[in-house]
Amino acid sequence: MRFKYEINAKGYLRQRESYDIEFKKAFQFGDSLAKYIKTIVGMANNRGGEIIFGINDSPRKPIGLQNNKFEDCDSLIINQFLQKYFSHDIDWGMVTMEFEEMTFGRFWVNESDIKPIVCKANYSKILREGAIYYRYRGESTEIKYPELQKLLDSERQKEKEFWVKHIEKIGEVGPRHIHILDSYKGELHSTKGKILIDKEIANQLNFIKEGEFTEKEGAPTLKLIGQITGTVDTENIPSSDDLYPYRFGQLKAELELNQHQLKCVLWKLKVKGDKKYHTSIKTGKTTETHKYSQKFVDSVKAVINRYPNWLDETIEEYRDK
Repeated sequence: MRFKYEINAKGYLRQRESYDIEFKKAFQFGDSLAKYIKTIVGMANNRGGEIIFGINDSPRKPIGLQNNKFEDCDSLIINQFLQKYFSHDIDWGMVTMEFEEMTFGRFWVNESDIKPIVCKANYSKILREGAIYYRYRGESTEIKYPELQKLLDSERQKEKEFWVKHIEKIGEVGPRHIHILDSYKGELHSTKGKILIDKEIANQLNFIKEGEFTEKEGAPTLKLIGQITGTVDTENIPSSDDLYPYRFGQLKAELELNQHQLKCVLWKLKVKGDKKYHTSIKTGKTTETHKYSQKFVDSVKAVINRYPNWLDETIEEYRDK
């Protein structure tokens, strides 16, 4: 959904908080950030939703953000928190919006494709290990039995429907002509053995339409037309050096960190495998080199500038691990 400002004659919002919308007067860090994340996870376990920052409570009146805290919050921090405390990733984002010359913050989250998202660890008195958070009308709290039963039944039904579609397709094509793509291992299995596919390509083969796996125009494509053909259009694909210009030594210099400090930062942020920030390139049968994006550099700089004690705390955590 996309929040719309519906104002009455007194200048108050017509909308109320519900299962897919929550209002906040201001954006805060610390424990408040954990509460926001708890809310968007609860929404992801339901039907998705939004948190709008800059709305006064009682009465609900748009006042806009009064400082730069929302804009100073880097999404890398929230992604790190989600990875540490919840079972799998969610599709979320944060943006600023303008309305009547005022600036508002917006967290949005889509309904999760895989449910339930489960809390993996305790955090203060806000998050509980093993809990499943769910968005009810006006609040995000631990899921109750009726909703949990409905959620699990829905997931089982989706699984059945997937299997039925697969079996129907096998029946149409015939088992001898079916090839199974394992995008995790980068293997394509057939009745004549298996064909290895570059994992970088396999990870992009997520969309199926009329026998094609394709992500977007110009992306790697695999067509199933009675035989297997793998083609890669590299004409408009940026080079690895363009996307990930920093190796470890260059990263050290750019961030003005020593080797141990950078090692602690990489351990803390756990960005390896996240395509926005990192890639690895094989240099031999058993060796590889790691490269990092400009977005990663900018994000680390923002975190260090925003939290002066963060680097020292990270080094202590690494020493105590």
